[in-house]
Parts: sequence; C-alpha cells; structure tokens
Amino acid sequence: MHSGATDPLLDDFTRVLLELRWGDMDAYGHVNNVTQLRLLEEARVRALGSPTHSSDAPTTPGLYGIAEPISGAEIPAVFAAASATTELLVASHSIEYRAPIPYRTGPIAVDLIVSEVKPASVTVGYVICEPDGSRAYTVAETVIVFIDRASGRPRRLSESEIDAMESVLRPSVPLRSSRR
Repeated sequence: MHSGATDPLLDDFTRVLLELRWGDMDAYGHVNNVTQLRLLEEARVRALGSPTHSSDAPTTPGLYGIAEPISGAEIPAVFAAASATTELLVASHSIEYRAPIPYRTGPIAVDLIVSEVKPASVTVGYVICEPDGSRAYTVAETVIVFIDRASGRPRRLSESEIDAMESVLRPSVPLRSSRR
C-alpha cells in the first residue's frame, strides 16, 4: 500500500511533486495542455531516471539521476542503467484532460505507475492531481520503446530488466478511451 499520500484514481504509485511556473499558464488562466505533457515527462525522468544518464552532467542528483521519490514505490533504475547503449524513445502518448489545472504557488502532484511490460517496451501511467488527493486533472499513458543505439532497431529487454519492471507492475490508469 502507498505510504501516506492519496490519489483519487490510484492505490499504489510513485509520487513526484512539481512546481508550476507562471509561464505554464495559457490565456484562459490554467496550465496549458502542452505544458501538462512536459510535466509528465519531467516526472517520468525524475522517477525512472534520466534516459541520457550516461551523458548527463556529473552534478545530476541521485544514482542514475533519479531524484528521491517524494513518496511511494521506488521504481527500478532500468531506464537510466540502459542509457549507455539504449535510446528510450516515446512511441505513443494517450492523454485525457479531465479538468483545467489552475495556476497556484505550491506543487502539483504527478503520480506514476508502470502498467505494462512488453518485450521491447514499457508503459508508464500517470495521474496529475492535487497533492491532497482531492482532484484528478489529467490521466495519461506513455509507451516507451527500447532502441539499440548501434543498430537503431528496437531491442528486447533483458530478463533482469523485465523482472525489475514487473516487480512494480500495477493496473493501468483509468483512461476513459482505453485502447485495451
């Protein structure tokens, strides 16, 4: 079970808190849809590790560039560990905007799960919500494909990578227009 934080749509997750910037707002006074996609990316990199770890600046905090999760399950550092030989490319995004995110001082919560592990890809699910769990704003999934840097072709995850990712496997986020 999760350690203290609540989410209106998930039971067990990794939480990253991100500060909003004034420039994240659009003309309607809420966080722009493209900015929300960037928030998902930032949370994914913080929770799963930098996909460019092997070439990141040496001051990147934490092992493999993984910041300590604010709360919740620790996701294995498979992405960052693979970065020397593997490109981790986004194959697809599914995103549903359920309510506008108003600008505020203080953080927004991005809760992440690993919801599917396939031979050459991993699906990450997200909920952007209030830190107190009172409201979900956005629900999304990203499919990330492992590409062998030398050949430029998809590569299969190793048995140890699959085992590590399956150890934190959770049910998919509740997308209304689910592909499954």
